[in-house]
Amino acid sequence: MVAIMTGDETMAPNGKLQSGRHVIDRGPAERLVGWAAIAAAASAVLAWAACCVLPLVLSLGGLGFGMTGWIVGQRNGLTLAALAAVGVGWGLTWRRARTCRVDGTCPPPSRLTVGGLAGASVLTLAARIWQPLIEPWLLSLLRVLRG
Repeated sequence: MVAIMTGDETMAPNGKLQSGRHVIDRGPAERLVGWAAIAAAASAVLAWAACCVLPLVLSLGGLGFGMTGWIVGQRNGLTLAALAAVGVGWGLTWRRARTCRVDGTCPPPSRLTVGGLAGASVLTLAARIWQPLIEPWLLSLLRVLRG
């Protein structure tokens, strides 16, 4: 059994995490969970922004975004999918951390996965509070900027 301490981890030439002489293979599933949660949360934020703020910002820059109507229609579904992806990600990460802590046969979840899930959680929260809190503030800010 190898105890991994902070600062004891290095990256091996093959791209796997290494602790001392032992190479730790976290596997593609762990990376997939983190990236799926981030992608789902970012799409939910985009869907909520596509209603009002995003077209105004793009028009100020002289750009258009023709798919906003379709994306706006999908925002509740995208937000629910993001909530599910983030929830599953945290559940799998918590389960792995608990299992590794109990039997000590596997490495704990990576910092990248935990950081990605934390970022996805923040984005999902932003998507959920977009319409009641963020959108009115951004629209008033855009009105002030337009003069």
